[in-house]
Amino acid sequence: MIARKPFTSIAATLALACASAGTQARATNDDGITAQVRDAIFHRAELAGDDISVQTHDGVVYLHGLVDTNVERDLAESIARNTAGVRRIVDSLELRNDYR
Repeated sequence: MIARKPFTSIAATLALACASAGTQARATNDDGITAQVRDAIFHRAELAGDDISVQTHDGVVYLHGLVDTNVERDLAESIARNTAGVRRIVDSLELRNDYR
């Protein structure tokens, strides 16, 4: 006798596999976005790229760190905004000399 899996079990397994593949694709895409933004920021002479951290989750780029001016902050945001795959930017950059 051949044991048969119910159709719903097969469909559920397939759905989980597709969801997992989608999550992996987003993670890979997020890694690529992060790498592109970091590289572009690091290679801009106007920015101290070592002082800016970039993370991406589901196409949302998070910028953290220190900049000297608002012009530098705007430049870092612009670089992220113009990178393919970026859905939104969360800017947590702080001015280096901002003594609140």
